[in-house]
Amino acid sequence: TLINGMRVAARAVSSALLLVILLNYVFAIVLLMVLEDREEMKENFGTLGECMYTLIMDGTFMDSTRDVLGSLRTMDNDGLQGWVSISVFLIYVLLTNITVMNMLIGIVCEVVSEVKREDEEGVAIDFMKEHLRTMLTDLDQDKNENISKSELQSVVEDEKAKVVLSELQVKPEDVIDLTEYLFEQDEDAGREQEVTREELLEVILKIRGGRTISNQDIIDVRCDIRRIVQRQTNMVLREVSYLQRCLTEVVHRTGGMLPSPRPSHRGPAVTVAPPTEVPTAQAST
Repeated sequence: TLINGMRVAARAVSSALLLVILLNYVFAIVLLMVLEDREEMKENFGTLGECMYTLIMDGTFMDSTRDVLGSLRTMDNDGLQGWVSISVFLIYVLLTNITVMNMLIGIVCEVVSEVKREDEEGVAIDFMKEHLRTMLTDLDQDKNENISKSELQSVVEDEKAKVVLSELQVKPEDVIDLTEYLFEQDEDAGREQEVTREELLEVILKIRGGRTISNQDIIDVRCDIRRIVQRQTNMVLREVSYLQRCLTEVVHRTGGMLPSPRPSHRGPAVTVAPPTEVPTAQAST
């Protein structure tokens, strides 16, 4: 775990060390510009290389910080040059030793913790896979490397399977419900409803308790919903088509049973003359 943590944290460590080197170079130039004319500082700040060495040893690694700061404080001048040098040196210590190095320690600890968690999860998954393979092998009654729908139903009654699934915090009923789509794919394709042991193994590992949800799980749920809606829609369309054919057949049969219309044999039509208008006087009489 420690070696894997060092390998994963190599990028962060390299970036932090590069930042320390850049800060060391810049602050060495500043101190060299301030102290290059001081004879008593030639030993520690005489050249750029000596400035960088003093900063890295006494400022970053904190080897003898008190001695360097004491020599800067007791320079025989008006005091301004010494205090400027002390301020620059302390700013360098604040940026490198206190900020970058402590940040680097936090990054390394976080990376090692994450690597440790992943390693433990990987070992646990391998351990669970071995138990699940043994369980699925026992469920495979015909020993054809596949699990049929009837064979999977026995997971509810098998005591050993219950124990293995309980360790994974998985209910046997959930295994049957969540693997239904695998059998539906075979049914739609007209094949025998069987799934491989590895496919069933992956499904059980995905629904185990304590597992964190990933983006892939959300995508799988969306695909499952789309597949279920599409399957139900196809079933409804098939039923509607079947009902339509049945209704058409009933209409044809009913039309054949009705008698055909016969022509009428009535005589010629008689035209009735409209009544003549009666005079008003006669009508009153």
